[in-house]
Amino acid sequence: MDYKLQAHSLAWDSINTADRASQTKVLLKDEDHRACEFISSENWEVIEAGPVSITVKQDGVWKKSDGSDHVRVTCELAIYSANGLMEVSVTPHNPRRASHPGGLWDLGDRGSVFFRGLNVETTFSQEGHITLISGEPETSKTVTSNQSAGIYQDSSGGTHWDSPNHVDRFGKITTRFRGYSISKDGQAISSGLRANPRLIWESDKTSLQIAVPRFWQNFPTSVCGEQRKVVAGLFPEDSGQLYELQGGERKRQTLFIDHSERKDDLSWVYAPLTPVLDASVYEASDAFPWFQANQPKGPLDELINQGLEGPYNFFQKREQIDEYGWRNFGDIFADHETLYQPEGEPPLVSHYNNQYDAIYGFARQFALTGDSRWFELMDDLARHVVDIDIYHTNEDRAEYNHGLFWHTDHYLPAHTATHRTFTRHNDTSSTPGQTGGGPAAEHCYTTGLLYHYLMTGQADSRAAVLDLTQWMVNLHDGSRGLLAQLLAVKKQEVPKLKALVRGEQPSTHRYPFTRGTGNYLTALMDAAILEPHNGWLEKASQVMRDTIHPGDDIGARNLLDVEIGWSYLILLSAMARFLKLKRQYQEIDASYLYTREAFLKYTAWMQTNESPFLQEPEQLEFANDTWVAQDIRKAMLLFNAAELSQGDEAADYRHTAQTWLEQACNTLANSPEKHFSRILIILAQNYAQHSETEAPHSDVDKATAPIHAAGDPLLTWPQLIARIVQRISLGITQFRPAREKAWLDARMNR
Repeated sequence: MDYKLQAHSLAWDSINTADRASQTKVLLKDEDHRACEFISSENWEVIEAGPVSITVKQDGVWKKSDGSDHVRVTCELAIYSANGLMEVSVTPHNPRRASHPGGLWDLGDRGSVFFRGLNVETTFSQEGHITLISGEPETSKTVTSNQSAGIYQDSSGGTHWDSPNHVDRFGKITTRFRGYSISKDGQAISSGLRANPRLIWESDKTSLQIAVPRFWQNFPTSVCGEQRKVVAGLFPEDSGQLYELQGGERKRQTLFIDHSERKDDLSWVYAPLTPVLDASVYEASDAFPWFQANQPKGPLDELINQGLEGPYNFFQKREQIDEYGWRNFGDIFADHETLYQPEGEPPLVSHYNNQYDAIYGFARQFALTGDSRWFELMDDLARHVVDIDIYHTNEDRAEYNHGLFWHTDHYLPAHTATHRTFTRHNDTSSTPGQTGGGPAAEHCYTTGLLYHYLMTGQADSRAAVLDLTQWMVNLHDGSRGLLAQLLAVKKQEVPKLKALVRGEQPSTHRYPFTRGTGNYLTALMDAAILEPHNGWLEKASQVMRDTIHPGDDIGARNLLDVEIGWSYLILLSAMARFLKLKRQYQEIDASYLYTREAFLKYTAWMQTNESPFLQEPEQLEFANDTWVAQDIRKAMLLFNAAELSQGDEAADYRHTAQTWLEQACNTLANSPEKHFSRILIILAQNYAQHSETEAPHSDVDKATAPIHAAGDPLLTWPQLIARIVQRISLGITQFRPAREKAWLDARMNR
């Protein structure tokens, strides 16, 4: 079977010998059920070609009948030359910004777009016979017809299929019945819960089979066949609902089309094989930092394994709020947010949005254990985050564009904000004084997306890492343009200027000593792995120097004020990874030595001054066992310090670290909260350094004496003036009238 792609169109012909066997099109219906016109100035582009398959891509926009842009779309076709198999991926995207008045992000925002249906339709030049297989394990149903047959999945089919998770902009639940229905010749004849369907269309001269992976999970979905047509409803009109893509939101949907005559070919779509490497391969290749294969399992492993085997494992969590449907599937139910609900209430709807990098924790556990369930969790979540949780627009403020939305507001239901944190339906917030906001540095997690790309080759995850990194640069250092740099001067340099005028001595530090800066460093390192020669690692070195100094007065940083200061642990963890990466690259340079010296000063302070968070519960707003999980971070940092130290000092670090680790694991083992998502993910993300028993790089570090400790990091007038001049000069060189206008319009919500 050969294929002919139609230029500047979302259409292609399948050619059987000398005749056209079928034509396939991707179609969108607007709010009024009218077909939108696809427009593209580009032709199909080959993005990958190999001996097994070729992948082509077409970008464009669907326009409404009045000629206005409606929905952007990317269509990719992976064509497997050996057997006539094609993988079709369609990604509708709303590139507009949301208006988010008051920092609230509810459905129905004026930046949203609406449509009635998105179908992939194949038409034939002759009549055929239809066979439909529902694909449910043990209860699969088969329907045959010479007229028509179809299956429509309205909801997940789970116990909580009508969960308030599935509301539209009016707060109305959109699911209408449990599971799916099957029709034949225009009449409903059967129903069921969770379909994995295959539809086979056959004639004397040709055949076609389609299957839609994650069919029931991404409901509503449908497949149907008629005498001369087969339709895959990726967003079917059968649902009766108006689909809403929020500003910056997109959704990639995939189906397989097979023109071979082997009728069972596509059953594998619903249970694909997962390639597994032995853990020793990951260790030998230094794929993960602090990775040791085939280590004996300990208490930490037993706690983490609850994510697969416990009664509240991550798959079971999905069922609690029905974390399914095209917008929700892949995300994690944030069940820890139900901790303070009155007993007997149904769990509030709360989404995790990759807090503390669950994707990375899942990837690491898959590499360690080879258990494909960890891979499934990683893959599902990464696909969700890349489409739904990241704000894919260039039209909003630079500090929001391409950023990652926060998890749902603590201890409050999501309502119509879905995965965008703040909703008008909550008149308060878990954060005092805050009832709105947007993407922020404290919620940026890129490492899991990096590993998802490295393990799967999914280019969207690679692009997400780089987009998030640029977003973090814009957040911390200002975006391109004069007005943006003047705003950065106002935020960062003017407060220092006022302090000097008052006769104070501000520090040279530009960046806060928080997880936001730690996330910034981590993003820069992840980008450096993807683009080694684009200056990302050098930028990380600069951020390091402008955040920490071996001469810091640590006590003055008030790190023991837990509610304000605890997240410095995430920053120090990023520094430890920086040191590990520099050693891996064999770059024992001034930047490495500076960071190592500062890091060891802080870990020495930790060993003397830190204690378990719950030792003084009165200092905490919510004194729950998430804080015990956070204690694991302290232990891992001391294991890092041991790796960088020698002799008795290293042994003392390891002893303290092991003691803290055992205390935390013992406490959690007896905790009724141990199964909560946030606790399990903190543990999985920080599973690493405790497996190192020696300091393999100590011979490198032993010969280097401290060289940076002299002097205090105090800002002088000449230094401050140089910073201001540098920013303004940069802004002038980047000045473009159109850029300045766009920046101003975004700030003023125009």
